[in-house]
Amino acid sequence: MAQAVHHSPAPRGVILTVDDCPTTRAWMCAALEALGYQVQAVDNGPAALTAAWQQAFDAIVLDVEMPGVDGMAVGRALRQDPRTAHAKIAMHSGLAESEVRAGFSQYDAFVPKAGNPALLRDQVDRLVRACSPAEAA
Repeated sequence: MAQAVHHSPAPRGVILTVDDCPTTRAWMCAALEALGYQVQAVDNGPAALTAAWQQAFDAIVLDVEMPGVDGMAVGRALRQDPRTAHAKIAMHSGLAESEVRAGFSQYDAFVPKAGNPALLRDQVDRLVRACSPAEAA
């Protein structure tokens, strides 16, 4: 008897999530994977930079407040490097957006850190669609 072969649909895109809190990383991954995205999660700024320099991501979700290298510093480093200067970046923070914008203004979306998976999914989905060839046509 032949076994059925199940093919998973191609992911809608590849997302990098960066957060030092394991619980937040877990719900971000679950929320984005539910939309069909492939997600890579890291827990600190240096790991985020290494990942972004090694692989192209359709969007990067950066926690603002992390020990050591925070999300704003990661965002600035990404924008300054030609390999990642055009990355779609969503800042994820419990701070007011005006505080984040004062420290790093070159991001593409803001997601308040209120544990709202729907808002996270909407913002990331918007970023990925904005850079897809089908949307540009």
